[in-house]
Amino acid sequence: MLTWCSYCQQFQGEVPPYEDLSVTHGICARCEPGVLDLTAADFAHARMLQRLQSQLMEAGRRGDVHQAVHIITDAVNANVRAVDVLMGIVAPLLYRIGKDWENGVISVAEEHRFTKFCERVYKSIVVRIHAVDPGDAAQADHADVLLVNAPGNTHTLAVRILALWLANHGVRAWVLYRTPGIDDLVALVARAQPRALLLSMALAEQRPCVVAIAERIAALPGPLHPRIIVGGNAVKLGLVSAIPGAELMTDISQLPGAVSP
Repeated sequence: MLTWCSYCQQFQGEVPPYEDLSVTHGICARCEPGVLDLTAADFAHARMLQRLQSQLMEAGRRGDVHQAVHIITDAVNANVRAVDVLMGIVAPLLYRIGKDWENGVISVAEEHRFTKFCERVYKSIVVRIHAVDPGDAAQADHADVLLVNAPGNTHTLAVRILALWLANHGVRAWVLYRTPGIDDLVALVARAQPRALLLSMALAEQRPCVVAIAERIAALPGPLHPRIIVGGNAVKLGLVSAIPGAELMTDISQLPGAVSP
């Protein structure tokens, strides 16, 4: 489930069951000291987010980017941050459409069309973020974390959304748009010396490649050895139980604290 704070209206993360993409509300640590209970307005906000999610899904099925921009504008006007629309609504829709394709509900062409729609929505939101704070949308010159897909993942939109969300939490992320070979990745890690290497694993079948990467990175000398954190759908859904030398992270809300400077 997707968790949002009832008071600051910011996306907080995900909680089990992860395959359930409905919206639930709680109170974040920053707001909790001044809050006693939930109000009718909080539940109205939850319904608004669920409606926004459904509207974006329908716009995506039609490929209606113009309507999507209007939907996002309405959300921002309701004090939902653009980066939270990406992380808490667009990214989960990518997962949902991927499951629809996997289950044979939609065709490959429909899945590609929806992904392109999300790419265009992403670009329109990045423009908004850049207008508010150019630093949020810029590629970091020196990265705190290196973000890369497991070999076999071809879509980079999810990790790019994650990078923007991390930037909003003060974490500089460098996204690799193409997954390099192991030798090149090890050399890049040794040169860039990130605090953490974040690997996104969509399928359990990608585990052997991720294990090989983790073994090579773990063999680097101590000062060059970053934390290795593995996430993605295969981890969230419990399809992978362990990666030697790496941490598995199902709760994305823990990530900023784990990799912050």
